[in-house]
Amino acid sequence: MTLTGSPGVGKTRLAGELLVHMNEHFDTSVFIRLAELGAQADMPDAERRICNLLIAALRISHHQPNVDPVDVLIEHVRNRRVLIVLDNCEQVLDAAAELVNRIITETVMVQVIATSRAYLDVQGEHRVHLGPLSTPAEGTDRAAAEHSDAVQLLSDRAAAAGRPLTERDDWQAIVDLVRWSSGIPLVLELIAAQFGRGRAPAVVLDRLQGGASLKYGPGARGVPSHHLALDIAITESWDLCSPQQQRVWARLTVFTGGFTLDASEQVCADELIDQGEILETLDHLVRHSIIEGASADGRYRQHTFLREYGRRRLRIFGELDEISERLCRWIAGLVRQAAEQWLGPEEVRWLDLVNAESRNITAAVAWCSDNGLIERGLAIMVDVLLTRAPFFFATEIQVCRQVEELLSEGPVVASDVRISALAMAGWVWIALGEQSRGKNLLDECVRLAREAGKDDAPAVQLVEGTYETLALGQRSGFAKLAAASAGFRAVGADGMAFMADLFHAMTAGLLGPADEADRMSQRCVAEARRRGAEWALTWAEWTRGLPACSEPVTNNPEPLRRQNALGDLWGPIWWVERKAWELAKDGDYVGAARRIGGSDSLQARHGVHYNGLASFKSHRGRAKAEIALVLGPVESTAAYLEGSLLDDEQIVALAFDEVDSPPEPTLTERQWTITRLVARGLKNPQIATIVRFSVRTVETELTTIYGLVGVAGRRELAEWYRARSAPTGAPIAPAGPRRRG
Repeated sequence: MTLTGSPGVGKTRLAGELLVHMNEHFDTSVFIRLAELGAQADMPDAERRICNLLIAALRISHHQPNVDPVDVLIEHVRNRRVLIVLDNCEQVLDAAAELVNRIITETVMVQVIATSRAYLDVQGEHRVHLGPLSTPAEGTDRAAAEHSDAVQLLSDRAAAAGRPLTERDDWQAIVDLVRWSSGIPLVLELIAAQFGRGRAPAVVLDRLQGGASLKYGPGARGVPSHHLALDIAITESWDLCSPQQQRVWARLTVFTGGFTLDASEQVCADELIDQGEILETLDHLVRHSIIEGASADGRYRQHTFLREYGRRRLRIFGELDEISERLCRWIAGLVRQAAEQWLGPEEVRWLDLVNAESRNITAAVAWCSDNGLIERGLAIMVDVLLTRAPFFFATEIQVCRQVEELLSEGPVVASDVRISALAMAGWVWIALGEQSRGKNLLDECVRLAREAGKDDAPAVQLVEGTYETLALGQRSGFAKLAAASAGFRAVGADGMAFMADLFHAMTAGLLGPADEADRMSQRCVAEARRRGAEWALTWAEWTRGLPACSEPVTNNPEPLRRQNALGDLWGPIWWVERKAWELAKDGDYVGAARRIGGSDSLQARHGVHYNGLASFKSHRGRAKAEIALVLGPVESTAAYLEGSLLDDEQIVALAFDEVDSPPEPTLTERQWTITRLVARGLKNPQIATIVRFSVRTVETELTTIYGLVGVAGRRELAEWYRARSAPTGAPIAPAGPRRRG
C-alpha cells in the first residue's frame, strides 16, 4: 500500500499510526526513513543501501560478502509475517520500487506500507491518496470555523507552542491563514510555530511571502530536516522534476481556480514546451502530488502554498507577465465565444464553463487592471454578463462591482466598450432592484453614448427600456426594448436579442396590456424552443403566468422543476413571488403571506430587492393589502414569519404547493412558560427566579426551545410567541394560523 499526497499532508504520521495498530498481527515490523539517504535516485547502489537499512533494522546476521543483500533479506523474511514501512520513497523512487517489487513477488506474508509523493507503480500496489483537512468557508466566524478539522489542528498546535487561540484573536486572519494552508497539517504546524514566536495572526498572514517565511526557529529539535521550513519541503518536490516539468509547474500557477487540460495546453505550451507534452507532464505532476488529478468536472487543482511556490519560480524564469497575458487572451476568447453561442442546446454547458472559470476570469481582469488595460478588462466583464452566468449562479453583485471598479480606474472616454459596460452593469442593478445605483450608471451611459453619437445603440436601448418598464412601471419602455432586440439581432447578437425580448415579455406581463403580454410571452417561448435553450425556456414559460396575460398559466410547475434541477439560484425567488400573487387572488391569504415571507427571505440572502420595483410593487402591494384586511395583524405576521423561517429548499417548494404549514412545535409547560417570559422581556436570572430553576437550567431550556421553534435568538423567539400566542394565554402551544378564503 502506498500512501501518497502533498508535502506535509501527514503520510509519515499515518504510516506510523498504522504500524502501531497493526504491529501485533506480525512477527516483526520495521520503520525505515529513506530521507536519511538523501536524494540518491540515480545511485546504482541505492537499492542495496535501502536493503542494508532493512537488514540492520531486522537484525539479520549477514556475513556473506559475496551474496547480494537483497537475496539475504528475502531469504530471511520469505516465510515470516513481516510489516515493512518505507518512508519518503520519492527520494529514491526507482530503487524503492524495484526492491518492493522483489519483496512482494518473492515472499508470501510480507506486507509493505510505502509513503511517497509519487506512486511506486508496482504490480499489486494499492494507492491511498491523503487529502487535506477540512477548512472553513471564506468569511466564516469563529464559532463556525472551530468545527473544521484544520482549525482544530491549528488550535491544538498553537496551544502546544504556548500560544493558545482565544476569542480576542483576529479570527478573520486565522480563517484566512487556515484557508491559505489548504488544510495541510505541516503548513498548519508551521503557522502555529509562528504564533509560538509571539507573532499575531494578522502579522503572520501579512508576512507569508508565498510561504517562504514559514519555518521553525533556530535550534528546533525533533523535527525532520525536510519539515523545518515549508520551502525545504516543497523544494524537494521541485528538485525531483525535470526542467520542463518545473517550467510547466511554474506556468500553471497563473490559474487561481483550477484548470482543464485544454486550458493548460493553451496557456503553457510554446516553443519551449510542446503542446503534445502537456498531458504527460500533468500526469507526472499528479503522480508526484504537486497538483490534484482531474476530478469529475475535468479540472486539475493545486494547493495554495504549492501554487505560490511555483509562482515565485515563474518570476525567476521572467515569464510571469508573458504567461499572465496568455491566460488573459484565453479567458477573453472563452467568454466571447460563450456570449455569442449560449442561446442553443449547449446553453447549460456554457453557463457551467463560465462559472467554473470565474476565479481565473477574476485573475485575468486583475492583471488587466494592474497593467492599465482597463478597456480589455471591461470587454471581458461585459462578455461575462452577456453569458447570464452571473444570474444563474447568483454572482451578479460581485461581477457588477468588478465592472464598477474597472470603470473607476480608467479614463472616461466614450468608447464602445465603456458604453456597453455601463449599460450592462446598470441593467443588472436595475433588475436586482437597486434603482439609484442602476440609474447612475444609466445616466453616465446615455451621456457618453450621446457624446459618441451612439445613443440608439442596442445596449443603451436595453438599459433605458428596462429602467422605464421595470423601475418606473412605464409602458413607454416597450418601444426601446423592441428597438434593442432588433439592434442586437442585426449584428448577430441573438442571445442579447432574446434577453431584450424576455424583459419585454416580463414587464408587459406585469404592466399589460394583455395582447402585448401574450404576444411577447409566446414569442419568447417559441424562440427558446426553436433554439433548444433549456434554461431560457424556463424563464419564457415563467412570463406566461404573469398577471397581465389574458389567460395566465399558473398551474404548471415543470418549468420551475427544470430550473431547480439545473441549479438556478436566482429564478426560484421570482417563481415564489408570482405564486404569492396568484394565491392572494384566489383567496388563500395565509398561503400568499407565507410565500411573500419566503420571497423576502430569499431576496435578503441573495442581496436583491426587486419587490420594490414599480412593476412588482403594485402586485405585491395589492396582495399584502388583502392579506392584512382578511387576516389581521397577528395572523398575517405569523404567516409571514413562517415563510421567512424556512430554508431555501423549503421556500422553493412553496412554489410547487408541496409544503404545508409546518407543524407547531410541541413545547412542555415549562418551555412554554419560559417562552412567554422571554416575550415579556425578562432576562434569564429573572426567569429563573419566577420558575424556580437555576439560571443554567433556563439557558439549557432556551437552547432546546430555539431548536424546536427554529429561531436564532431571544428577539425572534419573542416575535414567534407574540404571533402565535392564544388569547387565553394558556401554557400550551397554540394552533397554527387558519386558512381564510
